Amino acid sequence: MNRLYLAWQDADSRRWFPVGQLVAYNSNGTGADADAEYEFAYINGALAARNAAGFPPIPGFPKLTQQYRSCRLFPLFQNRVMNRSRSDRAEYLRRLGLPEDTDAISELAASGGPRRTDTYQVFPAIVPGAGDGRFIYRCLLHGLRHAGPDAVKLSKTLQQGEPLYLASDLDNPAAELAVKVATGDGQHIGWIPRYLVDDLRQDGKWLVADAEATIAQVNRDGPLNHRLLIDFSGKLPPGFRMENLPQYQPIAAPAAV
Repeated sequence: MNRLYLAWQDADSRRWFPVGQLVAYNSNGTGADADAEYEFAYINGALAARNAAGFPPIPGFPKLTQQYRSCRLFPLFQNRVMNRSRSDRAEYLRRLGLPEDTDAISELAASGGPRRTDTYQVFPAIVPGAGDGRFIYRCLLHGLRHAGPDAVKLSKTLQQGEPLYLASDLDNPAAELAVKVATGDGQHIGWIPRYLVDDLRQDGKWLVADAEATIAQVNRDGPLNHRLLIDFSGKLPPGFRMENLPQYQPIAAPAAV
């Protein structure tokens, strides 16, 4: 079983909300998804999004209290997966650090599935490791373009394995707390994805100890939103699980087939 979450950004406030979860059962993880069953359900974050920002039901999933199942990946998610017949698919997956036989769920987990026509993003939960609770979360750096032309120019000179530095961005108008990513000489180059940050704090306190980041891959010829693949890591409190947070609990009634 593989689980991904769906985040929605309110266009007015720019605030992110986790609103749904996608579960794939029996996925063989080899690139052939025909034997997988898929399930989508809204989570409590959708209620918060509706109350705070008027979040509308997603086309194809009209009821927030309903659970949906299908033998095929739902169009909302399938439309975010690159078609296997495209000649540039192998290069696209390489930029994500993935092999050519990657399945749809793994591709979505790595790419986030952004589209210009909406404000949804797909992401996996952060999973603390056994023992000391340290996690390593690989993701694309966000906001390189908005960090400015100097950051864009610098991004082509960075190297795999190079350490990065994290700092709170308390002046960001789009978030109560954002986490800046900078190079060793202090050059700001982007941000940790904002839909992760809110769930890593409690009562206003940042929960991640020993937070750090490194460059996992530099895609010098790729688009700016794929330029830098980073490994974000740190330690979370004992017993912390993102999927156990109240906003991630499903609100669904019995399934509709």
